[in-house]
Amino acid sequence: MEIARPMKLAALLLCAGSACSGIRAARVVPVDAGGSDTLAFQADPPSVYVAKMKNILVGLPPTDDEVKSVVADPTALKSLIDGWMALPEYQQKMLTFFELAFQQTQISNADFVDMIPPNGIGFGVAVPGLVQNIRESFARTVLALVAAGKPLNEAFSTHDLMMTPPLMELYAFLDAYHVDDTGAVIDDLAKQNPTLKLTIEAAQGPIPIAQTIDKTGSNYMHWYDPDVATVTDPVAGCTVDPIVVPATGYLLHLLLYGEIRAHKGPSGQECGQHSGSAGSAQFTDDDFNSWKMVTLRQPTSGEATTEFYDLANLRAASELVLKTPRVGFFSTPAFGANWPTNTSNQMRVTLNQSLIVATGMAIDGTDSTIPSSTPGLDQAHVGPDNACLSCHQTLDPTRSILSSTYSWYYSSQSDPALISEKGLFAFQGVVTPVSTIDDFATTLANHPSFAAGWVEKLCYYANSAPCVTDDPEFTRIVGVFQDASFSWNAVVKELLASPLFTNVRVTQTAQANGEVIAVMRRDHLCAALNNRLGLVDVCGLDVATKKNTVSAIVSGLPSDGYGRGSPIPVLPNQPTLFYRAGIENICESVSSLVIDAAANPSMPNAVKWSSAQPSLAIADFVHLIMALPDSDARAAAAVELLTSHFNAAKKSGAGATSALRSTFTLACLSPSFVGIGM
Repeated sequence: MEIARPMKLAALLLCAGSACSGIRAARVVPVDAGGSDTLAFQADPPSVYVAKMKNILVGLPPTDDEVKSVVADPTALKSLIDGWMALPEYQQKMLTFFELAFQQTQISNADFVDMIPPNGIGFGVAVPGLVQNIRESFARTVLALVAAGKPLNEAFSTHDLMMTPPLMELYAFLDAYHVDDTGAVIDDLAKQNPTLKLTIEAAQGPIPIAQTIDKTGSNYMHWYDPDVATVTDPVAGCTVDPIVVPATGYLLHLLLYGEIRAHKGPSGQECGQHSGSAGSAQFTDDDFNSWKMVTLRQPTSGEATTEFYDLANLRAASELVLKTPRVGFFSTPAFGANWPTNTSNQMRVTLNQSLIVATGMAIDGTDSTIPSSTPGLDQAHVGPDNACLSCHQTLDPTRSILSSTYSWYYSSQSDPALISEKGLFAFQGVVTPVSTIDDFATTLANHPSFAAGWVEKLCYYANSAPCVTDDPEFTRIVGVFQDASFSWNAVVKELLASPLFTNVRVTQTAQANGEVIAVMRRDHLCAALNNRLGLVDVCGLDVATKKNTVSAIVSGLPSDGYGRGSPIPVLPNQPTLFYRAGIENICESVSSLVIDAAANPSMPNAVKWSSAQPSLAIADFVHLIMALPDSDARAAAAVELLTSHFNAAKKSGAGATSALRSTFTLACLSPSFVGIGM
C-alpha cells in the first residue's frame, strides 16, 4: 500500500529519542562492580511495570487513575492486583498458563495414534472439539480448585476433573478399549457381543438415544446419521441405507463424532471412510461446552463400569466408574498424547515429565539421592563403570509404579509381572515406597521442591526469563507461597508486586539476567487484541470460531511450549522478520474490524472508531493499544506521531478510512504493544 513507508518510518520514531524514554530493549544489564563499561541499574517507573503487570494478568492496558495511584502509593499495587484477579480475563489468562504448566497442550488428533492403535482418536467432524476439551480439561480443573480456595498441589492428587460429555465418553471408551504392552487390543464391546451389529441409517429418521441403547428393544444399536442418505460412495454397492457393520467399541466411538469408518459393504466390497458433515455427530455443540466437575473412581466389587456410548447418562452423571486408575495431571489423555512411551522407554519419559511438572526439575544425573532399593532397575545399566547408572538408579525404581499401573499405551496394566513390581520414589532427597498410583501422586504433591518449582514457573510466565533461585527475594516469595498453604492467587500477587517483576530495585535476578523485553507471543497477543478491543476470539484459537486471515497468520507466531526432558519452557523472546511481518498483517486485518466497520453480530461489543473523528480515535489508540495513559510522559509524543502519520497518509492520497486504519496499524506495531515489559 502507498502508506507503508511512512508507517514504518513512524514506527522507528516511536522508539527513538525522548519519545521512547523508558522503552529500551536492554535497559538493565548485569551489574559488574569492577567493570567500567556496564550501565548502572535503572529502576522502572509505575507507568512501565503497571502496564506490564495488567497485560500479563488480564491483557488490558492500565488506566490513568491506576498508574497515578501507584505513583502516589506503591503499596496500592496489591489492591490493583486483587481487582484484576476478579476479572473474567484473569481466568482466561490462567487457563492458558495452566494448560502449558501442566503440559496438557501441544496436541492434535494425530497424537493419539500411539494411545489408540491403529488409527487414533478418529477424524470425525466433531473430533476437533474433543481435542480442545482434552487440552482444556485439567487447566479448568485447577481453576476450579483455586476458586474453591484449595492448595495448588491438590491438583496433583485429585480424582475430580472438569469434563464435558464428549470428554467423559473418551475416558470411558479408553477404559473399554484395552491395549496391552504388545499392542494387542481387547475391545470390550466386540468381545462381549460377538454377533452384535451396528446399524447406521437415515431413512427411518432420528432414533431416540434411549431406544438406541435399550438392549431389549428392536432399535438397539441403531444409530441415526443423516450422511447415510446424502453421501455417495464411489464403490459400487456401497451407497446403501442402512449401513450394517459388526459392532466394535472403536467403530462406535468414531460414529459418535460423525465418522463412518471404512467397512465391508453388503457384498463384501471395501467401502470408504466418511469423516462426517454438520449434524452427523451424536454429540451436540452444547455438549462440548457443558463443563462440570466429575469424580473418577474405580468400581466396587461387582459394579459395572460406565458405558461410553450412553450419552444420556453422560450428560446427567457427575461421576465416571472406570477400571483404569485416573489421578492428577499425569494420567490425563492430554499428558499421554504429549509424552507417548513404548516398550523401550517403558514410562521413563512419562515419569521424567511428571517430575518436571511437579518440581521444575528433571532426572539429569546430578541428583545425589541414593535409593534404598532398586525395583525395576534395567540390568543393562547395572555396574560401577556404567555411565547410565546414576540416572537409572533413581529413574527406573520411580517409574515402576507407572509401569505397574499402566501399559505402554496408557491402558490399565495386564502383565502380572509388572503389576507385582511396585515402585520406590527416589528423587531430590525424597526416598519412599509407592504401592499405588495414588501414593505416587501424593508424593509429588508433598515434594519439598514443589513450592520453588512453581514459583519459578511463574517467573518464566511473568518475566519470560527465570528467577535466580538463591535470590533472597525469590526465597521470600517461596516462603509466602508455603505460608499461604500453597494458594495460587496469593503467590501470583506476591511475585508480581515484587521487585523481581516490577524492577523497582536491584535484585540478584536483575544482576544475573538484566531485564528481558520479550515479544508479545501468540497467547498474550490474542488475549490483548480480544480484551482491549472487545473482539471474540479474533485469532480463531477456539475450534468453533470461523477461521479468518488473522487465524491463518497467528498459527505461525511464536508461542509458549515445553520440550521433552527440559524443565525450562520454550519462550521465544526475540523479534524476527517473520514475526514483524506477521504482526503487521494481523494489525492491518484487525484495523478493518474496528475502523469504519459494519456491525458484526458475532462481536457485539467490538470497539469501533469512525474516520470522521480521527482525533478521538488516535487518543484511544494511545491509551487502549499502546497502553500509555495521559500521565505517561510518552503519551503526548505518541499522539503527535500518530496524528502526523494520519495526516501524511491522507496527503499521499489515502482516503480517511485507509489513513486511520494505517494509523491503527502503526499503534498496534508500537513497542509498548508488541513488546512485554516496555
